[in-house]
Amino acid sequence: MPIDILSLIIFAVCVVLFVWDKLPMATTAILGCVAMVVFGVCDFKTAFGQFASTTVILTMGVMVIGAAISETGLAVVIGNWIVKVSKGSETKLIIGTYLVSAAMSAFLTNSAVLAIFIPIVMGVSKVSEQIKAKNIIMPIAIACVLGGASTLVGSTQQLTAQGLLEDAGLRLFKTFDFTPVGCIIVLVGLVYCLTIGRSIGRKIWNDENRLDRLEESHFAEPEKLNNYKKWKIILMSCIFMATVILYITEWVPIAITSTGAALLCIITGCITQKKAVQSINWNIVGRLAGCLGIAKALDAGGGTSLISQVFKNIVGTSISPYLLFCILVLMAFVLSELTVGSTGILIALPIIIAIGPEMGLNIYTFSLGITLAAGCALATPLASSTLGMSMAAGYKFNDYFKHNILLDIISYLIIIIMIPAIYGLTA
Repeated sequence: MPIDILSLIIFAVCVVLFVWDKLPMATTAILGCVAMVVFGVCDFKTAFGQFASTTVILTMGVMVIGAAISETGLAVVIGNWIVKVSKGSETKLIIGTYLVSAAMSAFLTNSAVLAIFIPIVMGVSKVSEQIKAKNIIMPIAIACVLGGASTLVGSTQQLTAQGLLEDAGLRLFKTFDFTPVGCIIVLVGLVYCLTIGRSIGRKIWNDENRLDRLEESHFAEPEKLNNYKKWKIILMSCIFMATVILYITEWVPIAITSTGAALLCIITGCITQKKAVQSINWNIVGRLAGCLGIAKALDAGGGTSLISQVFKNIVGTSISPYLLFCILVLMAFVLSELTVGSTGILIALPIIIAIGPEMGLNIYTFSLGITLAAGCALATPLASSTLGMSMAAGYKFNDYFKHNILLDIISYLIIIIMIPAIYGLTA
């Protein structure tokens, strides 16, 4: 059997396993890398070299920083401030938690940010009849996803795309390339959660708003602030602000910034080495590295070229750049609803990388749109681990579609209108 066909078969099996969701995604991704080597599609270094990539190292550093923020009590300070500002108003609490969680998710692991806020919301809802937990947690989950899609370091989808562009020797994303359009989507999401989403949510949940299925052992209520050391909170605030500044300026590579900040958290005692290692979500790390390895192997085996050729034969070379952009962005959106967004990127992005140069297209613009679309999918809990985690609050699978599908459509329209207008579709 030709190698390119074999690589496509292995890739297709991995996608089916991702959707089927009976195996952890990291297991499936690594299994795909193993299969690529065993069946001779590529060598070991090609499939497994991504485990030492800058993208993976960056991700691990971000996770440690997020854990240190929680460990030092800085997260409690932020949470207490939000509760104080809200003054028992559910609307103010939604606005406060949404904006802060979106901002934090732009630089930290999204699921970690959600894990910080769930106990805070639980505590507030227990002492105030005006605050209904289900009305708050869904907007926070949305904010974490959309905020995470607004910077390069916000979630693994962007880092997956960055890895593909780096391998192809193309223009790479900078930390805030996603921010102009991403911030608009974040703000639109806030308005949506306060209006249409809030109305839909009340109808779906019938004002039940119970947390009967909440895994309270997993989301323990935060300790009181006096249990933390003030100097650690101040020190962690300084480390985090310095990290953000270095992300913005890029005086040093962002992977070095992330790793250096994580090490500084350990050296200064903001978090112990043991807890730092435990804070790394190895499922996410394995999934990211495995997906990058599969994509690298697929390209080495000729599978990417074959997919691109078939797609090109279907749409033709005369298709307008804008229509092609709309199709690929929609493809990334739909695929990301069914599997974690990285899968949509692994399918859609290599197509434009392969056919873009000969069609005279601006690959950077297409990559930006595809990646942002994959990161903004909200209509199913399969779209991200953050949405999956929020199911612990008692939401049903269909609740996400009913509550978020309209927001997905709005986000899609924003992407296909604004990104081409700002960056242009042709080289």
